[in-house]
Amino acid sequence: MRGPNSSLADNVSVSSAVDSRSVIEKTEPEPIAETLNLASHELYLPDTGVRAWLCVLGSFCGIFCSFGYINVIGVFEEYYMSNQLSSYSPSTISWITSIEVFIMIFGGIIIGRLYDMFGPRPLLIPGTILMVVGIMTTSVCKEYYQFILAQGICTSIGASLVFNPCVSALSAWFIKKRAAALGIAITGSSLGGVILPIMFRQIEQESGFGWGVRALGFLILGLATVSCLTITSRIRHQGRQSINIYKTYVVPFKAPSFTVMVTGIFLVYWGLFIPIGYIPSHAVAHGFSDSLSLYLVSILNAASVFGRILPGILADKFGRYNTYFGACLASGALTLALWLPATGHVPIILFAALFGFFSGASVSVWPALVAEISPIREIGARIGAVSAVASFAALSGMPIAGAIVTHDDGKYWGAAVFAGVSLALGGTIVYVSQMFVRKDKA
Repeated sequence: MRGPNSSLADNVSVSSAVDSRSVIEKTEPEPIAETLNLASHELYLPDTGVRAWLCVLGSFCGIFCSFGYINVIGVFEEYYMSNQLSSYSPSTISWITSIEVFIMIFGGIIIGRLYDMFGPRPLLIPGTILMVVGIMTTSVCKEYYQFILAQGICTSIGASLVFNPCVSALSAWFIKKRAAALGIAITGSSLGGVILPIMFRQIEQESGFGWGVRALGFLILGLATVSCLTITSRIRHQGRQSINIYKTYVVPFKAPSFTVMVTGIFLVYWGLFIPIGYIPSHAVAHGFSDSLSLYLVSILNAASVFGRILPGILADKFGRYNTYFGACLASGALTLALWLPATGHVPIILFAALFGFFSGASVSVWPALVAEISPIREIGARIGAVSAVASFAALSGMPIAGAIVTHDDGKYWGAAVFAGVSLALGGTIVYVSQMFVRKDKA
């Protein structure tokens, strides 16, 4: 039976419950646009917070696994030429690694759009699985077509599914510190290029090629798992949508600034992978032992650790176009002035270190340039579009260089000229593209 004050008691009880619930709700994080006074599609503030820096960590690990593994193409190129595929020409063997680079970079045109719709995790998990499966099956390959399927296709699809979300998520998390954050994360590819060749070589000498490759697979599995757990998105994603090919991939190229920039990046990628891919075989041709030649890849990538962090910091302070132009011009000049005439141990080792440092910015800075001229909800798709164009340069660059080497009877001067001119000219065109940015905004 209810007393005369029961209604009042009920009201007090309900009020207390509401108040206590409000207290609980206020103690929970509220990463919603209304609370933070952000745009409707944003969840968190840029350039700050634990989630942002966890994304840097996760991207570092993911890029170590994906692009870091790609960075050791020179190791596999030299190993296959001396062992399983010794009956094939350098140009033919280079198609394995060129396809690997092509698919990983070209995949951005699709994966970038999928990222804009679904966010990072639905891409990272299947990417990790495919990448590890591809590496493990590479360890048992013996025939040319098997290497194409396992390393050239399966591994590279997985690497693309891991790499592209790392870059896109980080580009959205940071605005003022974007180039620096990307530079830190992309050093993962450099450290991968340092650690993976040494690790492969040591285990291969003791236990054979199969266990050398499988050891890399287990390491990559662990690091990619960290990426899956730590990479999140700063914005709300739209979910499944139909892809408007014209709006997504054609309209951006109507802006002269975007088209000119993409042209320059294409030329940079045309020359970039030639020294990376051929420096071990070039060194062997000039008296290096097989073991020492493989360590050149580690030297190159060790130097590029600093070449990716420092230019990123400088780019945010002194201009991203200026930094990119200077790095590409220096890379091209080193290729022409040092690698081209180099025949002894000292100049070749010096080239590996200097090229690694200056070429680092050619990979780490351009996503920041693309993000700078792109709407935030289209960053993934536009970085993917640039990657797709650049992938054709990566696909054709090394086979062209291999054909030049074959035509020149094993001499590398023609390949060095091709690489050096492409790097310098591409960086110059990207620098010129900033003039069109002002016209597009006018």
